[in-house]
Amino acid sequence: MTTPWDRLRAAAVEPTEVLAAALGDPGGAQRRLLATLVARHATTEFGRAHRFAEIDGLEAFRTAVPVRPPEAFRDRIDRMAAGETGLLTVDRPIAFEETGGTSTGAKLVPLTPAALAAFRAAVLPWLADLARRRPGVTRGRAYATISPATRAARTTPDGTPVGLSDAAYLGADLAEAFVALLAVPPEVARIGDVDAWRRATLASLIEAEDLAFVSVWSPTFFLDLVEALPREAEPLASMLTPAARRRFARALSTSGLDTTALWPRLDTISCWADAASAPYARRLAERCPQARIEPKGLLATESAITLPFGDDDEGRVPALTSAVIEFVDADGSVHLADELERGATYEVVLTTPGGLWRWAIGDRVACVGHRGAAPRLVFSGRAGLVGDLVGEKLEEAFVASVLVVLDRPAALVARADPPRWELWIDAADLDPDVAAREIDAALRVDPQWAHARDLGQLPALVGRAKPGFFAARAQARATAGRRLGVEKPAAIVLDP
Repeated sequence: MTTPWDRLRAAAVEPTEVLAAALGDPGGAQRRLLATLVARHATTEFGRAHRFAEIDGLEAFRTAVPVRPPEAFRDRIDRMAAGETGLLTVDRPIAFEETGGTSTGAKLVPLTPAALAAFRAAVLPWLADLARRRPGVTRGRAYATISPATRAARTTPDGTPVGLSDAAYLGADLAEAFVALLAVPPEVARIGDVDAWRRATLASLIEAEDLAFVSVWSPTFFLDLVEALPREAEPLASMLTPAARRRFARALSTSGLDTTALWPRLDTISCWADAASAPYARRLAERCPQARIEPKGLLATESAITLPFGDDDEGRVPALTSAVIEFVDADGSVHLADELERGATYEVVLTTPGGLWRWAIGDRVACVGHRGAAPRLVFSGRAGLVGDLVGEKLEEAFVASVLVVLDRPAALVARADPPRWELWIDAADLDPDVAAREIDAALRVDPQWAHARDLGQLPALVGRAKPGFFAARAQARATAGRRLGVEKPAAIVLDP
């Protein structure tokens, strides 16, 4: 009998072989991919403006196309959302996805058939390799979430959907197999009320005694679900079958929640586990001791960047068949994957099959070693000053533009355990509670902030009157060796 995992592994054979070959020759594979993308898009408006027809290699491409932030593409993407074609890509977008992390708080990213195929080229090899390394993941159902939960359906001005189903990232041929694996039905993600969504999700997870694999972005997402189980016990009881109700009661009868009684087959949890996510991944491991925490690769809305692959637990490999990935070092020099040095940190620049050309995504990775010719990479944070406790990606310039309404010096201050933000106002003549509510509401322009707030990953912003906090902070940092008077006040403070 053919199982869903059998279908996924069969579909993964060719992309896995292609990725393995690329990892053996990272520089050559990337140059060949770039040549293909440039030739295919030479007739687009962007291609004509940058003389793609005359580009004969990587160096010429770098000369013709500067590295740009996402904001530089906004005009063409807005025109694409209004229905224009042939601007950045020869393909018509089948959807757009919304993400944050820019100075305006939100941006649209076009998703074309080629862009989705590029995601598939990374996700399938990872899943097949995971099944080889951790066969327990194939012995039960999965909880996997890619797209934001509770999001209302909407479209761009020309009627193109904003957002896709999670199954779309694997392709129409695998949608049935993917859905068959799921412990939580896809329609649950479309429940608009957060409390109703949470209870429906938890009820499905409790019923799934055979849960074997969890794949989420932030560890706080699944951690919040697990930690909600005891306090939701009463309403959940009426939603469960008798057998699941008895098992849930047994799991709650010990000191705290015993997840091993609830999900005895849970083998692997894939989530972010680097940088600021590390302490929450460790806490999730404590809550689910039966499962291994697998650090997730760096998969952005724009493209796959790295993925777990191979038997080396140190770092992830670059997604060489999904995008042309350039790495900018501390001196501003630009490198391909075969030119990275162990111990160095790089800012990532993407050129994708979906029409993003030298897109400065803002993520940074550190090279922690090599496996053959390919580097092993870990996410080290966001370039510039960005707040990202649970995936909200608050960018400094955006936060500054929101705080200006207070007409007082203020900053968002990151706090840990649990992850949360506080609004510190460097003045005593403003009601901090009123100010916090105003800023919390204004930050919802950023979709990641709104999503994290709606799901309860981040609590409501708390206001604090902190007159003199910046002067005290600057003095303390000067005492620690930094020059007094050269540090600008920040809209985001990660280390108060």
